[in-house]
Amino acid sequence: MADDPHSHRARLRRRWVTEPPSPDALEAIAALLRLLGGVAIKKAQVPRPIAWDLLTFDEIIRYFVDERPDDPQVHHGALLTRHGLPMGVLCLQLFVDQENKPCLAPSGSPYGRVMAAKQLDRELEGMLAGKELIIFE
Repeated sequence: MADDPHSHRARLRRRWVTEPPSPDALEAIAALLRLLGGVAIKKAQVPRPIAWDLLTFDEIIRYFVDERPDDPQVHHGALLTRHGLPMGVLCLQLFVDQENKPCLAPSGSPYGRVMAAKQLDRELEGMLAGKELIIFE
């Protein structure tokens, strides 16, 4: 139940409220954003990662389908990952245009989310197969 203060997601939310992300995490996120189209975003504007114990391929697809912005510039999605960080796997999931550049909301922030996953499921690991970027069309 979403209102249950003892639920897993509620604990994750509380953790991010009380523990700011480390400078290394913010720098890694900013570097990922620069890699995927040169979008200049100040560190203060980089969203805090959503923590996942296990990030699944199904969750990635669900987000692209259910959370797709109603914006004509959005053409498809991209998942950019960075392995080997203390937090696990850093994942940047974005909606991009036809040229694979991040689509921006009127506020100037990219449509998408940043996640830190302790582990990726087999299907997602198989899709990555040593790559850092997957394009979803």
